[in-house]
This record gives sequence, structure tokens and C-alpha cells, in this order.
Amino acid sequence: MKNHFIQQLTMAVLGVVVCGQASAVIINDDYWGADGFPKYSDRDRIGDERYEVYNMEVTFTDLFMNVKINTNFINTTINPDPYGVDYGDLFISNNGWTPSGSSTDRYNADNASNGEHWEYVFDTSENTLYGGAFSVLFSSDFFDANRYIFRNGPQEVQRGAGGDEIAGSSVDLDNAGSFIEYNVLLSSLGLTSSTDIGLRWEMTCANDAIEGAASYSVPEPATILMFGIGLLGLAFSKRARVS
Repeated sequence: MKNHFIQQLTMAVLGVVVCGQASAVIINDDYWGADGFPKYSDRDRIGDERYEVYNMEVTFTDLFMNVKINTNFINTTINPDPYGVDYGDLFISNNGWTPSGSSTDRYNADNASNGEHWEYVFDTSENTLYGGAFSVLFSSDFFDANRYIFRNGPQEVQRGAGGDEIAGSSVDLDNAGSFIEYNVLLSSLGLTSSTDIGLRWEMTCANDAIEGAASYSVPEPATILMFGIGLLGLAFSKRARVS
């Protein structure tokens, strides 16, 4: 009975510690980015609602960063995009987020040449995280005669080639077209201290792009341990009084 009580209490303590680190940060789509076409300037979404990106939900656990992109965009074999637009990749910065401009102008001059430098990219089609020296494809690289509109900043949309493969992460596509979700192993990002993690995602035409940052705090093992010991001590004290 005593061992069963200790087991239950330990699991409760671990649950409190882990859940305390798992609240979601919502990054709303307040980013526009440069588009290169005057007639489309100062607009968030170019084109119809199929390209709408609503927000990012970023959640940190002890092991993973989960990034859920809530969007109308879908391109699957069952429901392909009519203009041949594909999913973009998730770009990640492990040392903050420094776009060109400010939230006041919604970063409407930001592009690949003056904005954030991305240390990592999650290649959606390959289901693989890359670091190192990878090349980048831009929205203008995907323009053709059948593509009526696209954002030409240029805007980074996919990994091109190269880079170092990093194992341990995964992506989940919702075939209904409501979200795309990435799970990134935190140890892959080389985080040694608390920082803002920059994030970027869009489809290959970049008709709607989202960028932002989520604050990450490196867990302090000593603090977690002391918190757990304190809870255990309090529980045993109450149990002793009841007995």
C-alpha cells in the first residue's frame, strides 16, 4: 500500500512539472512581408481564402517543440491545389527573431535579403530537419504561366539543397486542410540558454506567410528536483498527520 502511494505521488509530481512546461504560445499572423508588386502591397494574404494562414501554436515540452500551423491551405493527392502550389518548409532560428521593419508596418519590407537568418529548416516533403549550409528556394522560383499571383520579395519558402540532416523530428499533415504540425527535438537546435526561437512558414507561392517568435526557457534541473522534493515532503507530512 505504501509503495503504491509513493508511485502515485511520484507520477503526480512528474505530471505537474511536465505540464507546467507545455502551455501553448499563440503567434498570430501579424506578419506581411515584402511582395514586390505595388498592386498587392500592404496586404497580408494575396489571393483567395485557400491560402489563409491564421496562426502558429507553439508548445514546449521537456523534449520537443511542437509547432502547429493553422491554415486553410491543403495540397494532397486527394485534394490537390488547383495552381500546383505546395507546402513550404518550417524555418527556425535558435538565437532570436530579427525581421526587417517593425510590428507597426507589419514588416512589409521584410524579405530574404534583409530579414532573419535561419539556422535550421524542417523540410516538409522529406520529413527531416536540416542545419548547416543549406540553400533556400524563394517564392519567385515557383512562378509559372499557370500561377497568377505570388509573393515576390523574394520570400524564402523551402530548403533547396545541402545542409546536415538531423534525426528525431516529424511532421503531421491534416488531410482535411486545417493544420500542419511539426515536432522538433529540442536537443537538435543547440539551445544552451533561454532565448526567443524565430519561426517562419508559408506555402510555395508565399501568398500568406507567417513569422514570429516564441520564448523558450531552458529547464533548470535543480529547480525541478527541489520542487518535486518539496511536494513529496508536504504530502508525506499530511499523510503522517492523518495516520
